[in-house]
Amino acid sequence: MKPYFDRIEKLFRTAEKKDRSFFLEHEVYNVLKELGIRTPDFLFVEKGKEVKKDELSSIRSPKVVIKIVSPYIFHKSDVGGVKLVSKNVREVNQTIQKMLKNVPENCIRWSGQRRNQKGLPSISLDQVKKGILGVLVCEEVDFEKVGFGSELLMGLRSTREFGPVLTVGIGGVDVEFLHKKLRLGKASSIASVHLFQKKDIPKMLKSLAFYDKLTGVYRGRKPLISSKELENIYQKFQRLGRYFSPFNNQSEYVIEEAEVNPFVVSEKKLVPLDGTCRFSRKHKKSRLRPLEQIHHLLHPRTLAIIGVSEKMNTGHIILNNVLRQGFSKSRIYVVKPGVSEMEGCPCVPSVSEIPQCVDLFILAVSADQSYKVMREAVEMEKARSAIIISGGIGEKAGTYSLEKDIKSLLESGRKKGKKTPVVNGGNCLGIYSRPGKYDTTFIPKYKLYHPPRKDVFPSKLAYISQSGAFMISRMSKIPYIDPVYAISVGNQIDLSIPDYLNYLRRKEEVQIIAVYVEGFLPSEGLTFVRTAQEMVREGKKILVYKAGRSQEGQNATSTHTASVAGNYRVTRWMLEQSGVILADSLLEFENNIRNLCFLKDKPIKGSRVGLISNAGFECVIMSDNLENEKKLKLARFSPQTMKKLSQVLEPLGIDRLQDIKNPLDVTPVADDLTFSCCVQLILEDPGVDCAVVSPVPMTPAMQTLETSPYHKENVTQKGSIALRLVDVFRKTDKPFVVNIDSGVLYNPMAELLEKSGVPTFRRCDEAVKFLRQFCFQR
Repeated sequence: MKPYFDRIEKLFRTAEKKDRSFFLEHEVYNVLKELGIRTPDFLFVEKGKEVKKDELSSIRSPKVVIKIVSPYIFHKSDVGGVKLVSKNVREVNQTIQKMLKNVPENCIRWSGQRRNQKGLPSISLDQVKKGILGVLVCEEVDFEKVGFGSELLMGLRSTREFGPVLTVGIGGVDVEFLHKKLRLGKASSIASVHLFQKKDIPKMLKSLAFYDKLTGVYRGRKPLISSKELENIYQKFQRLGRYFSPFNNQSEYVIEEAEVNPFVVSEKKLVPLDGTCRFSRKHKKSRLRPLEQIHHLLHPRTLAIIGVSEKMNTGHIILNNVLRQGFSKSRIYVVKPGVSEMEGCPCVPSVSEIPQCVDLFILAVSADQSYKVMREAVEMEKARSAIIISGGIGEKAGTYSLEKDIKSLLESGRKKGKKTPVVNGGNCLGIYSRPGKYDTTFIPKYKLYHPPRKDVFPSKLAYISQSGAFMISRMSKIPYIDPVYAISVGNQIDLSIPDYLNYLRRKEEVQIIAVYVEGFLPSEGLTFVRTAQEMVREGKKILVYKAGRSQEGQNATSTHTASVAGNYRVTRWMLEQSGVILADSLLEFENNIRNLCFLKDKPIKGSRVGLISNAGFECVIMSDNLENEKKLKLARFSPQTMKKLSQVLEPLGIDRLQDIKNPLDVTPVADDLTFSCCVQLILEDPGVDCAVVSPVPMTPAMQTLETSPYHKENVTQKGSIALRLVDVFRKTDKPFVVNIDSGVLYNPMAELLEKSGVPTFRRCDEAVKFLRQFCFQR
């Protein structure tokens, strides 16, 4: 432990002995001093005491700021709790006495006005007086006043999902207004203290609106502060957050929230003018789970199921779905008293009479029966994994104890060294495992795929979804993409979303993971982001749709899968920083699933893009959408490519209508052969890494319509632009996407491309956005 952390811990203990879980302003300054951050000179004067002359002389400024000190007064200026006076002992002490007398009465008047406006509870004069601990006499800091960006905010907050996050941005009294109006990443930056390294700090700070104004030459004025000073303060806050984190076993305490607002620039140093800090005692939590048993869950050799009725109930549908996938009847045990077999599978009268420890045990019983069944399975060591389908566990009042009892049962079994199953669910739709040859979802197949699927696309996709209904809705909309796994996690009583993500990291047959999440379990957001970062670096694609974005959405999640959505602003920032593709809409999520699967064998070599269309407006719009923090660069065609393109366009006279450049506008004159040849030449150029191909199909020069008595076109005819693009796509190793910007007449063309495995969009801006995300998830 570094000595200053030891001393900061003593400050926590001192406050704790006074029955406080927070620091007063001067105590925050003491913490900052221990970190090596310059603070104003200050004196804390307890209520009932006076300032002495020798004490006052230790403050360097000719004037001093006097502030009321109370844990219950947040807006000191509004109640007369801040005064600037000369550094004169008599004047200072007189001001203190007046402040101690007037502030309580001002508080009552002010709180009465606020109470009338917002319905706040009343507060008595005695309560206010009792809460005032004294005053703080501070140096008047002479700082640079340069308008916007003069005052900065820096703060730590311990989040439920990600642990401590560090925020830096524009500070001052208008901080909330500015942060709402300015985009995240410009007004402020949010980062997990556990995820970024020292080398990441400069890039993080340079993107912020205040950075250039403070550290650069601005309108002839020299820099107010060095970039190193900013980076140094930022790193000190990071160290503070890392040490007093729920994940650091060296510390007894957790900083729940610590903030300096504002930091100002004085003599080329950042100096704090106010600060707050809340802390708590660390509660040790252990969550022992034999995660290696996920393999048994997803690739079972034997399974048992309970809750199967002779009529077609949920359990019976699950049994039929398992059998339909090809799981051997002889390796399935149905727990059903009084029956010898069901659907050709042997039956046993009770859990205790299952003849072996099965790899997978499926509970399709009611919530109130789940604990009893699980207890028997654990005590008799009958399962290595289990899926609890039951809803109503932990989702409403009266069922929380049931969830807690199952968790305690699993923890107890593991501590005793028993063969205790890992558990998926409850309140889940089940799991589909192609390699495991089973499907425990309780949806009849004719409700998903009718008629049965044909021409199924062999994917390397896995779904992990907190909602089973969300998962099967996506599978129903993209029926020709068969996932390797589709995992509905439900309430995450035991196994969680990051557990599955970490397991899939080692599976070569899975390269794309589509995740639907409402809220992570405590600290598991950080685990997810860490795992996702590593997987993205290894080349896997992770797509996330995060629900629970609004307060209403967050409230709804608590009644859905017993989750807490967490702070969406923080979650979104963390996920984006990890390198995952974050979908803004359901349509985007579905399109990305489909198109990531289609591009699975196309390596990303760079961000130099070739653009081609037969409409000028599309060339303009596609170029406009290249600009972003992660932007594609217009490739420069080689002289050889320019010459070949000119030769292809010459027979139709297009070379006389348009310049040969990127983006390439081949005009509506280009026919199927000409357009496809240009696409192929662009992709063959060594200076092109990827492409957006946008043939506006209304041109009469191309075969883009399905057969009809009203015309002679046939989009399925050999030589049509659609089939030619399919051929180009299959031959090239470079990723490209196609855009068909047109109405319903051209749905058959888009469907032909899509069912042939070509990424297809109906708006060119969406096509460019996807390709940009694809190329930068590296």
